Amino acid sequence: MSRTPFLDFHSRGNLRLGNRVTLDGTLAILTDPFSEQHMGVTAENVADKFNVSRAEQDDFAVESQRRAAEAAAQAAFAEEIVSVFSGGRMSTEVSTDEHPKPETTIETLATLRPVFRAEGTVTAGNASGINDGGAATVLMRESDARDRGLSGLVTLEAVATAAMEPELMGYAPVIALDRLWQQTGLTPADVDVFELNEAFASQAIAVIRDAGLDTEKVNPYGGAIALGHPVGATGAILTVRAALHLKRHDLEYAVVTMCIGGGQALAALLRRWEY
Repeated sequence: MSRTPFLDFHSRGNLRLGNRVTLDGTLAILTDPFSEQHMGVTAENVADKFNVSRAEQDDFAVESQRRAAEAAAQAAFAEEIVSVFSGGRMSTEVSTDEHPKPETTIETLATLRPVFRAEGTVTAGNASGINDGGAATVLMRESDARDRGLSGLVTLEAVATAAMEPELMGYAPVIALDRLWQQTGLTPADVDVFELNEAFASQAIAVIRDAGLDTEKVNPYGGAIALGHPVGATGAILTVRAALHLKRHDLEYAVVTMCIGGGQALAALLRRWEY
């Protein structure tokens, strides 16, 4: 996201004398196209409508940081991370995520001011980070994989989509998950691990609570509040993490779900290959 360009929508025609205003591409990504509200404002809307307090959000953020730090200490991310090298003469290998702040405490979060509303509850500490990242997955028919002598990590069993008011976009995974259960006949109790994108603590808390998810099964290695949310890559990142979690712990089912700017959400059911 650090390389997102500034945008100029007005220069295709003849340019006249005068200044041109460019738009911040990152800000455009983080603004709802329908309500024209920043995603942080939609998180405040969710907190208000579904009664999620500042204290709950800060507690959730600290736990996300704790889980991420514990997972990193146990090398839980080693299998999913591909090292990159910084450019220049003094190239440096980067093989760990830079965003986590394991020293985060309730006390430090309490000092942060709300970002989007003067009397709000969403802060830089209980929201996901704006950072860089990438991920890759390979998806093919099971028969094609076998013909090529390949073994997979997981099979994609079902996908559900949902949409609701854009101003409450962070809550949409609740609807997507409900549709996933209707499609598959499963319940949250049948799923071994959930990877839920923590765009904001307010919406993650509301989704976990109202979808009836077991908090111990959700983001066991921390989430986007600790690890970051590189927009466009997060879905694949969470899919890889869920697939490797099933493999590592000899489990059967995982669900990946996330909200989408504009009021949408996706939920995907994964099953470990040949479980």
